[in-house]
Amino acid sequence: MLSALLIFLVIFFFAYWAVKRGARFTLRPIAGYDALKGLFARSAEAGLPVHLSLGTAGVSDRFAADTAAALNVLEYLSERGAVSAAPPIVTLAHPTALPVAQDVMRRVYRQLGYPDEFDGTRARLLASDPFNFSTPRTDTFAYAVAAMRLLTQEKLAANVMVGHFGEGTFLLMSEPGAQRGMIQIGGTSAPEVLPFVHATMTHPLIGEEIYAGGAYLSGKPAHIGSLFAQDAMRWLLVAGMVSAVLLRTLGLF
Repeated sequence: MLSALLIFLVIFFFAYWAVKRGARFTLRPIAGYDALKGLFARSAEAGLPVHLSLGTAGVSDRFAADTAAALNVLEYLSERGAVSAAPPIVTLAHPTALPVAQDVMRRVYRQLGYPDEFDGTRARLLASDPFNFSTPRTDTFAYAVAAMRLLTQEKLAANVMVGHFGEGTFLLMSEPGAQRGMIQIGGTSAPEVLPFVHATMTHPLIGEEIYAGGAYLSGKPAHIGSLFAQDAMRWLLVAGMVSAVLLRTLGLF
């Protein structure tokens, strides 16, 4: 594992340096991110906000990577929302994700020169366990029901769902948007939830595609370098496994 990490870091820093020097890496088209980029033209024209769900995980549990992927999407939506005066409505279920989400939005408004227009109430914590402060827990069903009410009653331009979800949670939250004919963009890394993602999302993000959001939406060298390093490591692992099988078959290993 240490050797793999060292190889990854070498590839990452090389790709990061290359992007900083002006190198361009071709990224395969992902319909979900293409739709997300064009979302705020519709939102600004209609004067309606976009709903973003960060899922049910926090920033310190085993699904923290999914939450980090959702925060990359939040940063992009906050930038476009600040410019178009239509900030997104953000819902989440885990208390540790709330201050991080608010800080992402606050930082975006400060960088764009609109610090006074930041509204922390646009990020809404739904259905956490208020009686367990030492180890915060979430009631995912209660979160889904509360989010369903918002998706049913609020006038929204689109519903975006990125993060960790259970099967029931995702289906309950995506069904109101599907019934209203709303544009829905979303995905998760949980394999058991992917059938519901494909069935209910207008533009699904399948599996690890959610982790590529930073590279596709912001184009920052660190994100692109990380994506390039992940792809390179994947090909190296595949080549290693194929070589091992061939050597084993030929009796050389």
